[in-house]
Amino acid sequence: MTTRIALYGGTNLSTEEAYFVRCLTRHLLAIQGVVLISGGFKCFREHPERVSVDSAALLEAKERLDQPEAFNLRFETWLPLERLDRPDDKVERFAEGTVHRIPGTDQARRFNLVKAADGLVTIKGEGNTRTVLELALALDKPALPIPFTGGDSRTLWENNRAAFLYSLNLRPELIGRLEGDPPPLSELEGIAREVAQAIYDAAKKRCLVLMPFGPGHDDFYQNVLRHAIEAANYIPHRIDIDDYAGNIPSLFLSSLERARTVVVDVTGLNPNVMYELGQVHARGINPFLIHRRQKAAIDVDALPFYLRHEKLVNELNDEAGQRRIADALTRYLNFVAKNAEEPRRQT
Repeated sequence: MTTRIALYGGTNLSTEEAYFVRCLTRHLLAIQGVVLISGGFKCFREHPERVSVDSAALLEAKERLDQPEAFNLRFETWLPLERLDRPDDKVERFAEGTVHRIPGTDQARRFNLVKAADGLVTIKGEGNTRTVLELALALDKPALPIPFTGGDSRTLWENNRAAFLYSLNLRPELIGRLEGDPPPLSELEGIAREVAQAIYDAAKKRCLVLMPFGPGHDDFYQNVLRHAIEAANYIPHRIDIDDYAGNIPSLFLSSLERARTVVVDVTGLNPNVMYELGQVHARGINPFLIHRRQKAAIDVDALPFYLRHEKLVNELNDEAGQRRIADALTRYLNFVAKNAEEPRRQT
């Protein structure tokens, strides 16, 4: 499954900061399935000598992914459509890898970039980096501003430290190194390696919930499933709640691609949910299946033939049954997290 990580931030990096971005890019691309998202900012036209986060990441990605097909698959550029090729634009941009041209303003482009990302790392930055980090917090996206680089990254970290740490699992030693003075060049490689793994681990732990919407279902999601998923340190994702606009089938397929685990509530055998379950199975994903029955006795014949042989939590739809569903789901997610394979490294 694809995990999209956005690198965002400053437009005038020091030599050490540019080196850190390149190290971070290298370690992220060493993780199979990671795709890097860039804002396509090369430099201000008046200062072509300055190095931005985007240009440093691009340079490293091109060196690591020397085959065009691999590069296009694993590096994305998100550009504002209405400002392309304007002679009065003070910014020089690049369009490399898979290019997304977003209609509307720069703000719309930033919103769509954050929305598409599974995780975000910022280095330094002014103004727009603050906006991107605030969007990430509002959308419950794992984000890690690197405080030792200063700028918006330090300010937002200091003002929202607990919120950023909530979705991350950082070692205390790493937190101390991030919050301290800028480390020497010799330590940046090791810090970048840990940051890459931490943001990947946070980003990949997304749990997609497929279920009927409306009365009798929404309360079950909010009061039972959501809490059970968060108790296992996963991020719950339901399309109608967490995706704000777009074509539902496309949103479903993209959410399925990004999900680390999938929960399917087949209560009522809703046609849309059953279609989605078919798509899940077609991709070789084994979901956590839930059925909330109305009668005390289990009626196996009430379920489609193909589901009778699936591992399915079939409980009475009362308080005790819902509690057992929540406990079983949390145990399942903890098991998946504990027994997940280490990301395979590219040679």
